[in-house]
Amino acid sequence: MRAASWIQMGALLLLLGGCREPAPAPPPAPGTPENPLLTVEGTTVRYNGQLLPWEDTGAWRRVLGPPSRETEGILTWDELGLFLYDQDPKVPGPEAFEILLGRARLSPHSKGEPDSWPHKTFTGRLLVDGATVTSRSKLHEINRDKKGTDFSSGYMSGIYSYTVEEFDVWLEYGHDRTLTTFSVTKWLPKAP
Repeated sequence: MRAASWIQMGALLLLLGGCREPAPAPPPAPGTPENPLLTVEGTTVRYNGQLLPWEDTGAWRRVLGPPSRETEGILTWDELGLFLYDQDPKVPGPEAFEILLGRARLSPHSKGEPDSWPHKTFTGRLLVDGATVTSRSKLHEINRDKKGTDFSSGYMSGIYSYTVEEFDVWLEYGHDRTLTTFSVTKWLPKAP
């Protein structure tokens, strides 16, 4: 009788051991194509550690890959959730770039979205002067965690910015208080 019990127990253990689901794979590390890391330190922008220079739009294309769409100087990477403005041929490199973090507009009465907006929001990791920025980030949390100048009230409710050298750095919150975009804009050259 004992031998039969041990055999049954062994068979049961084999069955139970074979029914286990494999452990879930760990999430991809930041800075990989599956989990991109975008860092902004002052006005220096890096994607997965690679510099995105303000003087060379071609370098942005090489690092980010070809844009999904390009219309009238607006280059959009739909899968990455970001877009670049390179509209003025007199200015070397892009004039601005934006990261789409959410889809809520400033006003609940706004209908539709700008054509330039990517089809997907940015799902990677965004660090601005050391602070993690997501669609759920609150302004006081970002300012608490970042180095350098704090974001302060902009020209409209829901818009916050600061200036670094000849650049403006922006946050735009939607009417639902979620963060919609992060952007860096280069000042346009002064007319002669």
